[in-house]
Amino acid sequence: MNTFLTALTFTAVLLSSQASAQKDSIQRYVTDALSIMQSKSVNKSKVNWEELSRVTLNNASEAKTIKETYPVLEKALNSLDDAHSKFYPKEAVRAYTLGYEATGQKFPVIESKLLENRYAYISLPDIGSFNKNDWNLYINTFYSKVNELQKQNPKGWIVDLRNNYGGMLYPMYAAAAPFFDHKNIVGTKDAEGTVEYFNYKDGKFYEGATATQIFQLKEKQPKQIKIPVAVLINKITGSSAEFITAAFVGQKNVKLIGVNTQGLTSGNQEYKLSDGSFLVLTIGNIVDRTGKEYAEIGKGISPDIRIEKTDDKTKTNETYLDKAFKYIDSSR
Repeated sequence: MNTFLTALTFTAVLLSSQASAQKDSIQRYVTDALSIMQSKSVNKSKVNWEELSRVTLNNASEAKTIKETYPVLEKALNSLDDAHSKFYPKEAVRAYTLGYEATGQKFPVIESKLLENRYAYISLPDIGSFNKNDWNLYINTFYSKVNELQKQNPKGWIVDLRNNYGGMLYPMYAAAAPFFDHKNIVGTKDAEGTVEYFNYKDGKFYEGATATQIFQLKEKQPKQIKIPVAVLINKITGSSAEFITAAFVGQKNVKLIGVNTQGLTSGNQEYKLSDGSFLVLTIGNIVDRTGKEYAEIGKGISPDIRIEKTDDKTKTNETYLDKAFKYIDSSR
């Protein structure tokens, strides 16, 4: 009997110890996430961290598993008031990193054609994948299409950023690099006011002086494009696509055509948590080549040549192209 009671007591102590360890693990998970937010958020100086920590830890106190804290962390991210930070559960991260083919998704379509035998048209679509094979394919496909169009000696270029909601900046910036005129044309400004510009050279993406991404290129990088470039933007053009838009601001051979962009003019960084989930945290606002900061949520980047919106998509597209043709024609 004494042996039986001892076994029951041991089991109870063990279960209590495991429950306590699990609770500590959950609290540490939430605390680590809050520490990242407090250290890196672009709005960290505007947040009452003592109150946010108290509320978040209290909301997480009833969680029995780490997964049950996900909605709590999403609510904490919303409290940062940057309209851009997100929480990605580990299942979503897995799909995000596996890429398009492995998850059965359609790869971004890069459209290219020669319009009216003299205007080179190419689209730069969103790419929502954290898979480097996808990045390489995206860049190589874009370069291939640009190289083919360059052989036809176009009078000017039309780069279409309409309906590009964003995604991964690294491959998008590398693809668009032949259209940029020089270094230090777009970057971010963090909560401390530190500006870091992005650059691309020889298959490497630089954040400041550090090469943070290296691409595997099969296609030859197109020669720098110096003839007129019309960049088409609309209200869906957002996030990473707004970085590309801002990179063109002030470039002498470029005009932005359309309406103001979406206004998610901030940069996000992925931070991996202990269970494999991601905090995708807004760490800075876009700055252009002049140092202008785009900090106002929803305002977006203004076009140089504005068009009138209509409900007729065909007519709207014709207006975009007509404005682009006229700009290119007037620049030569």
